[in-house]
Amino acid sequence: MFKKVSLFLGIAFLAFQSNAQKANIQSAINYLKDNNVADARKTIDEATTNESTKNNAKAWLIKAVVYQAIGTPKEVMPQLTFILNENPYLIDLSKANELQGVAPNAMNESIEAYKKAMSLDAKYSKEELLPLISTILGIQFNEGITKMNDNKFAEAYTAFETVNSLQKLDNGNLWKGNAALDTVFATGKMYQANSAYNSNKDDEAAALLEESIKNPITQDANLYIMLTDLYSKKNDDAKWSETMKAARTKFPKDARILNNEINYYIEKGRVEESIVKLKEGIAADPKKADLYLLLGQTYLALANPVDKNDKPLPKPANADEQAKNAETNYLKAAELDPKNPYAQFNLGLISYNQAKDMTEEMNKTNDNKVYDALKPKRDVLLDKAMPYFTKAKELIEADGASIKEEYKPMYKLVLTGMMNCYNTNNKTEKAAEMQKLINGVK
Repeated sequence: MFKKVSLFLGIAFLAFQSNAQKANIQSAINYLKDNNVADARKTIDEATTNESTKNNAKAWLIKAVVYQAIGTPKEVMPQLTFILNENPYLIDLSKANELQGVAPNAMNESIEAYKKAMSLDAKYSKEELLPLISTILGIQFNEGITKMNDNKFAEAYTAFETVNSLQKLDNGNLWKGNAALDTVFATGKMYQANSAYNSNKDDEAAALLEESIKNPITQDANLYIMLTDLYSKKNDDAKWSETMKAARTKFPKDARILNNEINYYIEKGRVEESIVKLKEGIAADPKKADLYLLLGQTYLALANPVDKNDKPLPKPANADEQAKNAETNYLKAAELDPKNPYAQFNLGLISYNQAKDMTEEMNKTNDNKVYDALKPKRDVLLDKAMPYFTKAKELIEADGASIKEEYKPMYKLVLTGMMNCYNTNNKTEKAAEMQKLINGVK
C-alpha cells in the first residue's frame, strides 16, 4: 500500500516539476520583455538542464538568444531584436554585456544552443532564426578579418572556424537560396586556410586549402603557393607536382608561382632536372612563350640565389653565364608574347642586378681609379635596364588606371627599379614621380 502511495506521489512530483520548468521557459521570455537578462539566463539554464524540458526546442531557442545578447558587443549594435511567435522583442545589449564575466564563452554557447533548438524542431522558423544567426555570422567574420589583419592568426583561425561551423547548421539548409552567403562562407574558409597556414597548423591548412582551390568562388594564386609550400615541407612530391601543375594552368603568368616552382627545384637540388624538362617542353612546343619565361626565370635564379627568406646567397662562379642564358630566354619570350610584362621586367632586372652589384663594389673601394673605371660600366647597365622597365610599366598600365591584382607586386618592383635608376642619374623629379606611383598601389 505504501509503495503505491509513494509511486503516486513520485508521479505527481514529476508532473509538478515539468510544469515548473515549462513555467521557467515563459518566465525567461517575460524577463527578456523587461530587459532582465540576468534572471532570463538563470531560469532558462534551469529549463535546459532539467529532465522534463531539456528536449524542449523553445527552451534552447531562448537560451541561444540570451547568450547571443551577452556575447554580442554593444559597440556592434545597441539592441538585439528577435521575433518569437510573431511577437518582437528588444534586448538592451549594454545590460546583457554586464554578464560577460560569468559567461565568457557566451557566443559559443549561443551557437550550440541554436544547433540544439534546430535539431529538436525540424520545422523551425527560418524567419525567426536567420536574422539572429546572420548577426553572429557577421560578427565572427569581421572578427576574423580584424585578427588576420593584425597578424593574430591563431585567433583569426578560431573566428573563421566558427564561421565554418555556422555554415553547417542544419546541413546548410538554413542558408539555401542566398548566393551572397555562398561567397561569404567560401571566403571565410579561404581566410581560415590562410590563418591556419600562418599559425603553423599545417594539416588543417592543407585540408582547407584543398577545399578552397576546388571552389570556383575562391580562385587565388596565394592558395596554390601556400599549398605547394606545405607539400614541399612534407616532402610529398606527388601532391606538390599535382598542385603546381594546376597552379600553372590556372595562373600561367603569375611570377610568384613561377618563382615558387623554381625555388622548389633549387631546394630539392633538382635544378638541372627542371632545365631539362623545360627544354623538352620547348622542343615539343617551341612557340609557347611561358616555357621560355620559366626557363629564363630558372637561369636568373641560378645567377642570383637566395635563401628561404629571400636573402641573397653567394653568387656561383658561372653567374654571368647563367644571366646570359636567362636573357636569351627572356628575349625569346618577349618575341613570342610582346604584351607580356614579365619578360620585359626580367630583361631589365638582369642588367639592373648587375648594375647593383657593381654599385656595391664602387661603394666598398677606396681607390678612386677603380671607382672611376666602374662607374661608366655601371651607368651603361642602368641605361640598358631602363627601356625594359619602361616597357613593362606601359604593358601593366595598358588596361587602364586600375592595376590588375596579379601585376601589383611586379609593378612595384618595376617602379622601384626605375626610381633607383633616376636617382642614380640625379633625375630627382622623375624619381619622385615613381615614388608617388608606388605609394598609390594598394
